[in-house]
Amino acid sequence: MKKIAVIGGGASGLMAACIAAPHAKVTIFEKQNDVGRKILATGNGRCNISNRNLDASHYFGKKPQFVNNVFGKFGLHQTEEFFRSIGIPFAEGKEGKLFPASFQASAVQKILAFEAKARGAHIYLHRRIDAIEPQKNGFQLITAGKETHHFDAVILATGSCAHPQLGGTESGYALAKMLGHTIEPPIPAIVPLTATPKALHRLQGIKWDCTLCAQCENKTIARATGEVLFTKYGLSGPAALEISTAVNREIVLGKNVVIEVDFFPTIAPHELIPLFISLCATFQKPIALCLAGIVKERIAEVIISMMGNDPWAPAESYSQRAIAQLAEFMKAVRVQPGQPRSFADAMVALGGVSTDEINPATMESKLIPGIFFAGELIDITGTTGGYNLQFAWSSGAIAGMNAAQ
Repeated sequence: MKKIAVIGGGASGLMAACIAAPHAKVTIFEKQNDVGRKILATGNGRCNISNRNLDASHYFGKKPQFVNNVFGKFGLHQTEEFFRSIGIPFAEGKEGKLFPASFQASAVQKILAFEAKARGAHIYLHRRIDAIEPQKNGFQLITAGKETHHFDAVILATGSCAHPQLGGTESGYALAKMLGHTIEPPIPAIVPLTATPKALHRLQGIKWDCTLCAQCENKTIARATGEVLFTKYGLSGPAALEISTAVNREIVLGKNVVIEVDFFPTIAPHELIPLFISLCATFQKPIALCLAGIVKERIAEVIISMMGNDPWAPAESYSQRAIAQLAEFMKAVRVQPGQPRSFADAMVALGGVSTDEINPATMESKLIPGIFFAGELIDITGTTGGYNLQFAWSSGAIAGMNAAQ
């Protein structure tokens, strides 16, 4: 039987091991004290395992269409079948999001680890691989402790440098570089956004459903509707995280990005203006208090101040035109995002091993036969909603399948 090394015991590495182990001798090398630690943090502990709406439009990278070939080989149907076979049926949430029916990320981590071992995979913990040396009849792996191991094939599934507190490092990029592969520079993705003006920071701690529309060079690059958490530095919450990858990609390239925040995404402008005017008809009230029935008082106070007006002035001091302008302004408050926050705040990283150098049908290196790639180490990053885990399952399964042949 072939001997296969899986470097990295995350989602893609565990999947690769489960698929390969019945047909080969598989060893997982994990530098942390346990496998699948990042799985535990997915979906706020519920493990957003996949999504019904799989296609390249939900992915980033130099060539996001790479995922279409991957999913053509091992897609959602095969993923559901695999997880059902190991006792994890799916439950569907909003927007096509799929979860384990138990809504427990810990169950996914424990069952995958158990399954890999049950199928014959051996797991080495606290084993960092520092070098991979191609030889005539395979590969020699050298650990940080100077142990040497020989394998017929190697699956690199180390993950990215995001979430260092859960084990994210640049070690996988270094190994890929040693083997001659090109690395697209990683940047933080699915991460809270820094933003100005500073007046907006006064909303720290407030959660409110908004539409965020990111624009660059007069084009919409990302749009999301959902909960926004206002922070002392900018924007967080599901909607902000969803647009963050597109925003940070352009900022790193030195481009100017503007985010328009719509505080009333379910109300059209032509409906909002008369609503504002009717609410402000009680002239004795301060204008911020007139709006407190439809928006949090502090939001009204801050936004009115951002317009240069006094939020505690009586409504009678505002003309209908001024009130209409306030309604229009709250439909499109312009926010300037700053430089990306650190990888410690990022769920994933955009960048990694160039897809030009990987065969999507097998996940094998085009440069060195016998080297395979899987998961977040590759220059493919999904938006929020289960897309990154689905790519991990698919790429891991294909790598495991073909490495064992």
